[in-house]
Amino acid sequence: MRKILIGSAFALAAWPAWAQTQQQRDWCASPTATDDQTIAGCTALIESGRENTNSLAADYDNRAFSYNNKQLYDQAIADATRAIALAPNNYNSYNNRGNAYDDKGLHDLAIADYTKSIALRPNNADAYANRADVYHEKGEDALGLPDAEKGVSLGPSDAKHLTIRGRIYAAVGQRDKAIADFRAALKLDPNHDTAKQGLVRLGIKP
Repeated sequence: MRKILIGSAFALAAWPAWAQTQQQRDWCASPTATDDQTIAGCTALIESGRENTNSLAADYDNRAFSYNNKQLYDQAIADATRAIALAPNNYNSYNNRGNAYDDKGLHDLAIADYTKSIALRPNNADAYANRADVYHEKGEDALGLPDAEKGVSLGPSDAKHLTIRGRIYAAVGQRDKAIADFRAALKLDPNHDTAKQGLVRLGIKP
């Protein structure tokens, strides 16, 4: 991937300025771009000095997401924090920083960010599901269950939300509900490994 990106960068330099900017913006914002492309595109936009406040916040937010995917948690946290400073009412930046805090094992900081994200957008299914998952990781499933149920209520077609609730149901002894959630998740995503593992732990063949 490194060689491909270097080649792309040389090709980009030969394009007119407007085309370079459009390619950078496409890489920074596109969900189909690789994480390396997103980081390269967002970095170029950030360093251009031409972005307005809202666009710059989005650039940092998108780069934070890709840094987190690459397990560069400190960089992800720093970028999400910059995005929040520029656009403090953007619920997504708190969710992104919460993800990085969680992946780094800073569970209480993650919960605080997910809580802020929910306060800014009360119908934020991902933040509810993510906060539930952190409570589960902390062994505080009684606190996580209402969040897990809210996450599924707001995002019933998301296999991740169902799997998180299934894990918590299993932890609190509601076996039948856990099995139902894992099976529902697998109907949505037949390759969802966590849902498969959840069934196996309960003695059920996926």
